[in-house]
This record gives sequence, C-alpha cells and structure tokens, in this order.
Amino acid sequence: ALSFILLAPLHAAVAYVSPGVPSGYVNDFTATLTGGERSTLESTLAVFHASSTKEVAVAIVPSLGGDDIESYANTLFREWGIGDKERNDGVLLLVAMKERKVRIEVGYGNEGALTDARSSRIIEESITPRFKEGMYGSGVTAGVSEILGVLKGDSSTLSELDASQKKTTTVMDFLGRYFEEILIFLFMGLS
Repeated sequence: ALSFILLAPLHAAVAYVSPGVPSGYVNDFTATLTGGERSTLESTLAVFHASSTKEVAVAIVPSLGGDDIESYANTLFREWGIGDKERNDGVLLLVAMKERKVRIEVGYGNEGALTDARSSRIIEESITPRFKEGMYGSGVTAGVSEILGVLKGDSSTLSELDASQKKTTTVMDFLGRYFEEILIFLFMGLS
C-alpha cells in the first residue's frame, strides 16, 4: 500500500486547461493568423454552416499543456459543443503551436465522409507542408478548404483517395484472376 501511495503522484493525469470561450468559427489564441486570414476563414465557415447546417471550427492554441492532442481535441470539441447535438456533425481543426501538432476531430455524424485516413491525408498533404514553410494561415486555409470539400462530397482529396483505392483494387483483381487462370491451366494439364 505504501508503494502505491508513493507512486500515485507520478501517474497523475494531465488536467485539461481550456483555451477560452469561442468567439466564432475561427479561434486563434496565438495571433498566428492575420486579420484578413481570420476574417476570410470566418466568413467561409459561416456561409458553409448556413448552407449545410454542418459546423466546422478552427482552434489555434499556444500549447496542449502536457495533454496528448487526441484527448485535448476531444475535450475541446465537447466543451465548445461544435456541431448539432442530435446529429453530432461538427468538425474541429486544432493546431497546437508549441507541440507543432495538428488534429482534425470529427463528430460521429461526419465520420463516414471525413474518415481518419482522409483527415490524416489532409493534414499531411495540405496543412503540414505549408506549416513547414512558416505559412500557417495558408496551411489552415488549405486544410479548411479540403475539409469543406470532403463534407460537400467534391474534394480533390476525396477523389484522389478513392481513385487510388480503386486503382489498387483493379490491379489486385487482375493479378488474382491471372494467377487463378494459370493455376487452373496447370491443374488441368496435370490431370
């Protein structure tokens, strides 16, 4: 029992610290975005929400405070109540500046369209390359554009991913049928 008491503080969970109350769709707690970038993104997300009823929010925070990005994003998503409560169709693009991490948190209502694979691809191909060049506003804008495209069903990310998967399936189907025919031919020749 004594060893448990001594070790307990070492295993204490990191407590989530809220970045603050949201003031719209784009919440930059680090002043990373220019006024124009923030304004354009805010307008784009407001129009999207009005036309689709799906809510997409952006949060740029100074730090995760020792928390992992998945837990932080999930807690922030729930705290802010992003998306319709009944449909659970919100999306959060979270950027943690100190840790240099990005996450797209997706409500269950959008997981069919905005899968983990698509979210990862958006981060890796649209956001991260721009961030590496120091173009944070451009990275966030590109990420938001891809997210909205996927949710509308007309994203280049969506079509590229689907085309890639179809091409792989087609090649595998062809090779499978080819080898099957060879095996049948060999088997019949041995009989």
